[in-house]
Amino acid sequence: MLSAMALAVTLQAGPPIPRFQPAAPFPRLPWIRIDQRFAGGSFADDVCRLNDLQGRVLWIDGTANLDKINSNAKIESLLAKIADVGFNTVVLDVKPIVGRTLYPSRYTDPMNSWKGQSMPKGFDPVREFRKVTKNLGLSFFVSLNAFSEGHSYAKRDAMKPDSLFGEPGWGYAHPEHQSVVYKPVPSFRIGLSTRLWSLCPRLNPDRWSEDGALFDKPPLREGGEATFVELDKRLSVVRVGSRPPEGLSPGERILVLTNRAATVVPGNRVSLETTPRYALTSEDQDQIPLMMNPLDPAVQERVVRFVKEVCDTYRPDGLLFDDRFRFHGLDADFSELSRGLFEKHVHTKLRWPDDVYRYTLKPDLTSGIDPGPYFDSWLAWRAGVLARFAAKVRQTVMASSPGAEFGIYAGSWYGDYAKYGSNYASAALSAGFPFLTPLYQRTGFAADLDVLITGCYYSLPTMEAAMKNNAPIGRTVEAAGDISDRVARDQCWVYAGIQLADFQGDTGAAARAIQAAAATTQGVMVFDLSHDIDKYWPLFRDAFAHKARAPHAVRGLLDEVRKRRHDWDLKGLKEKPFPILEGAPGSGF
Repeated sequence: MLSAMALAVTLQAGPPIPRFQPAAPFPRLPWIRIDQRFAGGSFADDVCRLNDLQGRVLWIDGTANLDKINSNAKIESLLAKIADVGFNTVVLDVKPIVGRTLYPSRYTDPMNSWKGQSMPKGFDPVREFRKVTKNLGLSFFVSLNAFSEGHSYAKRDAMKPDSLFGEPGWGYAHPEHQSVVYKPVPSFRIGLSTRLWSLCPRLNPDRWSEDGALFDKPPLREGGEATFVELDKRLSVVRVGSRPPEGLSPGERILVLTNRAATVVPGNRVSLETTPRYALTSEDQDQIPLMMNPLDPAVQERVVRFVKEVCDTYRPDGLLFDDRFRFHGLDADFSELSRGLFEKHVHTKLRWPDDVYRYTLKPDLTSGIDPGPYFDSWLAWRAGVLARFAAKVRQTVMASSPGAEFGIYAGSWYGDYAKYGSNYASAALSAGFPFLTPLYQRTGFAADLDVLITGCYYSLPTMEAAMKNNAPIGRTVEAAGDISDRVARDQCWVYAGIQLADFQGDTGAAARAIQAAAATTQGVMVFDLSHDIDKYWPLFRDAFAHKARAPHAVRGLLDEVRKRRHDWDLKGLKEKPFPILEGAPGSGF
């Protein structure tokens, strides 16, 4: 029997197996090295490599490419090029975020122009795409932006006679269906007073209309009705005067009061708080898409009508929701409709919104959140609504276009998505995300997808490259692909998306990125045709020289993969460790 020391020596004998191993899913491109501990952990990977299957997807944005697809001849030439270089799947964005469609719809106006590009009235590019892709043997997917019904740029320029964007979108004319966003309004309390005073939301302002403003340097204002309150690091009152102080120590603040009704004396404590304000997404719009309320039955029904219309009319090989299959953010939806639905769900009347969460306020006027007792229930409830809706849409797609695939595009940093209510993971995912409570876990809807495409939009291809560049290893195509594949757990095909704009014409960098994408998932999606793609055609021709069929095109194969995963789980077998690799917030958003 070996002693402990002898056993340790035995285990360490021989050279260690290198953590980073060569990978080249595209043999004609330069090899990369990936972390073999995390990649290749799915049955989907094994099945695809055994059967020489690989998704090779080109995304065509509906607004940026109008001039490239506004005639039959252009479409035929473009699709012939796409097929010739080796792509096997095309995604056409037929309902961009503005809410208008590239095809003649019963429910909205057509996209006839955008930023100087035009589409002839009456021309239907989707019909031509369907015909030509079928002739070329390409899979044809359509993409719709589910819960976006307007574009902020179009709204901004709506009153200009020379607007480049046209009508801003259906959602602006229907505020009753927009999402309602919970906004924190800065305020302050003096001592034990029950009165809250309004506080300017900007630090060190030149002008303001609120009761007070906060400074971390001596303010310029003097005399008049202003009262200058010096605060220490804990925001306790040190001195009250009618003139600004000459200097401040680090961490100290000055509160300038312009309302004489606010009485303050040394020793008082000034507390910074927030009061809630509820705004439509069209008010102070902070995202380009105008987000509607996914909890609104009328909004859901509108989405289903578009899905049914495009599937009935064109019978595409697949339908994807773009990244607007989500909520506006953690701050939505706080409408009275949503409040009533959530209170019904939890069977109680809530202190609104504090029982969900309230905003906190720091001395630098940045805000955080203080979760209430129903915070986790709120996250899971919103995610559950989207999960059930995904199942409904899947049924609509299957009924309207038998055999068509259903999927979504989403950002690759799964850790972001609890804020947006879109739990695209497997319902059996077990990982260390704080939001992944048993309730939230059960809302995973990967099993209702056939295809999941994630935006792994990083300029660095691999974790090894990130280490060499002293960059976060989670913000790489490799890490994003690994996490995307692992959260799906063989419930759907996963394709890692890259964005050509990230490489600025550097085909070598793009080559390494598509190697990393295909090495960690079952394929690669390239975004977008409009990103100087002419520079990259030779690269794609080399990469895709060996033709491959897309896994989603093989009927019944996903069922086999799911069964293998199910059998594995029944046996209680151990998986590879889940990668703890943090991506960039908003990556691929």
